[in-house]
Amino acid sequence: YLGEATILAAREKAEKALGPKFNLRAFHDTVLELGSVPMPVLTARIDRFIAEGGKGPYPDLE
Repeated sequence: YLGEATILAAREKAEKALGPKFNLRAFHDTVLELGSVPMPVLTARIDRFIAEGGKGPYPDLE
């Protein structure tokens, strides 16, 4: 459940940081793109997701 808690916390952080620009599909694509990784790697990737303005790995599909 630690991974689930980390993902939920990262989603909440992204939603607050991006506001109306938050795209749930882009967030999920970003998380799933990584596969199985340590939690600090996931957290760093979500920080980069936020810094990039919430753009997912497949912007043409958004």
